[in-house]
Amino acid sequence: MKLLRAVMAEKVENLVPVRSAIAFSVVIGQVYCFTSFDPVPQPAVIYHRWYHRENLSTQTRLRVYPPRWSTYSVIQLRETDKGPWRVEITDHNGRILDVLRFSITD
Repeated sequence: MKLLRAVMAEKVENLVPVRSAIAFSVVIGQVYCFTSFDPVPQPAVIYHRWYHRENLSTQTRLRVYPPRWSTYSVIQLRETDKGPWRVEITDHNGRILDVLRFSITD
């Protein structure tokens, strides 16, 4: 399984990330982590682990399927969510495939 693309975005429409960035205003209300895999040789599980200021905020378990697959996770934003974030994209064994860093601002 190969991670083809990983981006943070304001939203995802029809499995296409919209307005990808590294800084997002809290007023947009939510932020998405989009990942695309190709090839996917067999069904598998990946995780999006969302960290705010080095603390694990949430973890989303996602399935991917052959021959290629795109998926995403989303968090709702609150005023207390301002600051540095990262999403670790891992396989089912905890191996880190990529790390996306971004910030939530005013």
